[in-house]
Amino acid sequence: MVPKIAETEVRLTGPEEADRFSRFLHDFLSDNGFPFVIIHDAPERLGQLRRVVFEEVSLSLKFAREWTHGQGAA
Repeated sequence: MVPKIAETEVRLTGPEEADRFSRFLHDFLSDNGFPFVIIHDAPERLGQLRRVVFEEVSLSLKFAREWTHGQGAA
C-alpha cells in the first residue's frame, strides 16, 4: 500500500490547465527516468481533480514541490 504522503492532489481549473498538467507530467517523468506512476481521475469531486501517486515517497514529494512551484498551487 502506498503511504498517504505519496499522493499529490491536483485540481485543474479548465482545459488549458489540464494541457499544462499533461505536458508537465510528461516532462517530469522523462526527467526522472519514467518512474511508475498512477493517475486517479476523480470527476465526482468539485472541479477536475487528479490524484498523482508514485511508488517512491521522495519522488512524489519532488513532483508536488515542482508542480506547486510552477503553478502557484497544487
